[in-house]
Amino acid sequence: MSGRAKPREHFHLTDRELETVALAAEGLKVNAIARRLKLSDGAVQSRLKFARAKCGSARTTALVHSAYTSKQLPAPDAEPPVELSEEQLRVLRHLADGLTVVEMRPLVTWSEWRLRNVYGDLLAALDATDRPAFAIKRAWAMGHLGHDQQTT
Repeated sequence: MSGRAKPREHFHLTDRELETVALAAEGLKVNAIARRLKLSDGAVQSRLKFARAKCGSARTTALVHSAYTSKQLPAPDAEPPVELSEEQLRVLRHLADGLTVVEMRPLVTWSEWRLRNVYGDLLAALDATDRPAFAIKRAWAMGHLGHDQQTT
């Protein structure tokens, strides 16, 4: 699998996988999800791995985005949107595609330090510092991402 999300047309996540993906969308890390579900870290990693394989993505952020797009996870409650710059929206769309900052670098014309600053500012604006999957959830809640704006 590449880092780029290529969601399959029809994929179905089990209830257990959806439960795990929903917690990942909250920004929880593997060990926090494991504690919450009373599972081992390996079991949580396995669930996420199978869910990512089903949706055709190598990244949890893209898995969360695909779960919202396919309506397998209910859309988060609406939040008042924060203003995002055009650069931040571009980075957000790449993030929804499952790309890391390193993979985004060849796709933008900016320097690496500027890309990292825009990425950091985006996560801060979405109040999701260090939690990109939570950033996707917040972006959906604020209306910055949606089915009509799917970038794949």
